[in-house]
Amino acid sequence: ADMRPVLGSTAFHPEEEEFRRCLKYYFMSPCDKFRAKGRKPFKLVLQVIKILIVTIQLILFGLSNQMVVTFKEENTITFKHLFLKNYADGSDDTHAVYTQADVYDHIFHAVENYLAIPSETIGRYAYVRPDNANQSALMLCQQYYRKGRIDPANDTFNIDPKVITDCDTVNSQHLVSGRLINVTIDFRLKAINIQTIINNEIPDCYTFSITITFDNKAHSGRVKIRLDNKVDIQECKNPSISGKGTSELQGEEHGTSISLLHKGALYSTAYLGNGYKTI
Repeated sequence: ADMRPVLGSTAFHPEEEEFRRCLKYYFMSPCDKFRAKGRKPFKLVLQVIKILIVTIQLILFGLSNQMVVTFKEENTITFKHLFLKNYADGSDDTHAVYTQADVYDHIFHAVENYLAIPSETIGRYAYVRPDNANQSALMLCQQYYRKGRIDPANDTFNIDPKVITDCDTVNSQHLVSGRLINVTIDFRLKAINIQTIINNEIPDCYTFSITITFDNKAHSGRVKIRLDNKVDIQECKNPSISGKGTSELQGEEHGTSISLLHKGALYSTAYLGNGYKTI
């Protein structure tokens, strides 16, 4: 008799049938597997839990990062109102002076308000001591051409382009003679961002490196004034939180519960630059 399989026959060898069942079961959805064998979808539940954990962590990171950025931006606005005389919000590109008296008036205003920080400001700020004991906490420097004489009446000038940086005195003769390029005021302040307690996080300590620049490099009769703020974020030393707020906070124990990914990403974003710049 002819033992060849009949065309269209649905008969399979046991091995083939077993392979078909395994393949079909492999491509089943979790619900179909549950109906077929009553197995609970443990892997599906595990994946959902993992997604929830990652989502919660992203939300926490977003909230913390938002607080970091907001704290820096609001402090920058505060510094502009404190140290830039007659500053108005949104006037960064137009804030300038046009007379010699106004240049010195604005310089004195910034220095006087810096000295009055402990008694005048609403925010809680602290001075930063310089690394060099012989250096002042506030650096007032000027850059100017070594030699220069400009005489528009006779259409003549005599300029030595070598730039001199002087952090000892501000000489008004450089401004009158047209040799002045810029004047900068550099200092640092410390603050603590305690609003992170809302998210049950240990507050971080901030060091603001502030540079106020009186820019005369265009020599157009318009001295532009700007304030730049760079921030360095560090963990506070010996944090202590007592009592209860909306939720109980345990200093060291809670600090270790925050994931390394969340904390590390937070510190890497804050900035906008480390360290502090002097001329």
